[in-house]
Amino acid sequence: MNEAEISISVRWFKRGGKARCPANPAYPDGVVVDMTEGQARQCPVPLPYPAKEVGTWYVTCNTCGVKAAVTAAGRADDPREVRLPCNTVR
Repeated sequence: MNEAEISISVRWFKRGGKARCPANPAYPDGVVVDMTEGQARQCPVPLPYPAKEVGTWYVTCNTCGVKAAVTAAGRADDPREVRLPCNTVR
């Protein structure tokens, strides 16, 4: 299976409002959330950055079924990418 055949959906669920805490200055360009636990095969999924407000990104690989939930707060230290483990046979 090649990357063109992998289907990933990203859905935003807003909780609304503004973040209660300031952004972490150590991450002025956002963070990459690595959920692969060291697995070599992975799918990097870009997220709209920064989020418009407080909420959660629900990311699903429609090909293999891997799912992730990633929170964001509408700040500079929001996630800009999530890396999912790839469970497809290539």
